[in-house]
Amino acid sequence: MQKQVTPTGAEGATGRTRQRYTILLPGIPVSSNRGALGWSTVALIETGGLRILFDTGSYGDRSLLMARLQALSLDPQALDAVFISHLHYDHCQNIDLFADIPLLVSERELRYVLDGEYRQRRDPYVPATTILSLKDRFQTVLDGSAPFPDVRVVALPGHTPGQAGLFLSREKILMAGDGVKNAWDFANRMSPPAFFSQDAALGNYEWVTANASEIVPGHDRPFRLRADGTPAYLTAAAEVTLTYFPDPGLEPKEVHLS
Repeated sequence: MQKQVTPTGAEGATGRTRQRYTILLPGIPVSSNRGALGWSTVALIETGGLRILFDTGSYGDRSLLMARLQALSLDPQALDAVFISHLHYDHCQNIDLFADIPLLVSERELRYVLDGEYRQRRDPYVPATTILSLKDRFQTVLDGSAPFPDVRVVALPGHTPGQAGLFLSREKILMAGDGVKNAWDFANRMSPPAFFSQDAALGNYEWVTANASEIVPGHDRPFRLRADGTPAYLTAAAEVTLTYFPDPGLEPKEVHLS
């Protein structure tokens, strides 16, 4: 039987245990003329004695995600919950790896898929087969609810209608998903691809600026905002090496991103 996560109510729990996050897979702000690469942020949140996985990454991340959890001596089935920011392949494709663990997603986002709205909006990034096969495992949450101690659900619609983040209220840390895709978009007030509303996506930035002291984007490294509102990164850039195999008579080419 799937275990349940008991919501703590709109105001959250009063326990003052350690609250932090660990980046398991760093989001990479990169695109290509071949299409989306899908290298999204996957993070482990610890709050009130609970361990919550924020997003699961895309299919190509599976082995690396498992290796990162193993390096932390964490059994994937010992996590308390998985929270999905939105139902795009690069954020939710690996949910099947976490059997018997509550899968939390916003109620609006789940309806976006189950009602077929994503097809009407010509959203090509929804892995409908995976979601439909596991639909009975999802627990839905609403904007403003607190499913974990001192952690609040924040609706950040625009990219999709039900895109949501988690706000670690004591430290004012926002796990943004694609509500803030990367620091470049945020600084230049550029919307992520909007399958619901570009205006809503841009409006999210005002809430973020007013409320969050630290932002963990969906496809970039964490940053804070300077006094003038510009992003200041908190970690070094992740290093990614692309290996290209050209003509068999030539040596492979490596492209380093950092």
